[in-house]
Amino acid sequence: MKMRYRNFLIIIIIALFSNSALFAQGDKKKTTKIRVEYFNKNNTTEYLLLTLRIKEDRYIPFENATVWIYSVGDTSNVLLDKVVSNYKGEAKFYISDDPLIFRDSTGQMTFKAEYVGDDQIKSDKESITIKKATMEVSFFQKDTVKYIEVNVNELAFDNQKTPLSDMEIKLSVKGTFSNLNFANENTDENGKVVFEFPVSMPGDTIGNLTIVSKIEDDDIYGNIESEGEINWGMIVPLAPEKQRGLGDTDAPLWMVYTLIILLSAVWFHYIYVIFLFFKIKMARKVI
Repeated sequence: MKMRYRNFLIIIIIALFSNSALFAQGDKKKTTKIRVEYFNKNNTTEYLLLTLRIKEDRYIPFENATVWIYSVGDTSNVLLDKVVSNYKGEAKFYISDDPLIFRDSTGQMTFKAEYVGDDQIKSDKESITIKKATMEVSFFQKDTVKYIEVNVNELAFDNQKTPLSDMEIKLSVKGTFSNLNFANENTDENGKVVFEFPVSMPGDTIGNLTIVSKIEDDDIYGNIESEGEINWGMIVPLAPEKQRGLGDTDAPLWMVYTLIILLSAVWFHYIYVIFLFFKIKMARKVI
């Protein structure tokens, strides 16, 4: 009887240790994080930007991670596609007029991004609910003053437009490497905001420049960007290309003198070597 009782206790202890080991193994799984952002470019291109991070010593980009994209409806989720993250831990899912994407009567859409995980990495998921809005950039001139006008409207399922008031609009000039911000203002009750164009803004060689209008990180409409091009900038002429050569007189004097001294020293050694050669030859004839 005592032997059976002892064996029973040993089995229970082994089971407890096994469960503890399993829980410990589960705790060693790496943690992941997914961030989902919505972007609307020029009212024509919509996409979700997925940013994935995995925790090593710290959170770093999660490369080659497969993420499943779902459209969230009233009663079910519909699988739309899968995307794979790049070396930055980023992936894009482009939104189209796919009938599988559920839109309610107001045009609202909800998406879910899910990483399912594996034996070593924990799963994670993130949802985003957005509405589509349009942004239009136009230009006009009154007397001698030039203006930039931005109109923002919510776009319903039936393409009905509703002006959006109190939306923060940021204006910038598109550059080669980064944009130059120059104005920031909110829309009025008509979804419109007008900016006076800065006359000192530089353009290209014929005065063309691109104005970029943005709404950033809005809770309902996400990130919206629209561009407009106009030739109102100050003309910036190309700098004349300077011809460089060995005889260029634009070099600093110290550089010219240094070059003359070095070349003189080289030619002196050549002449001295030739002199020694003939001197040795004449000495042999004398002997």
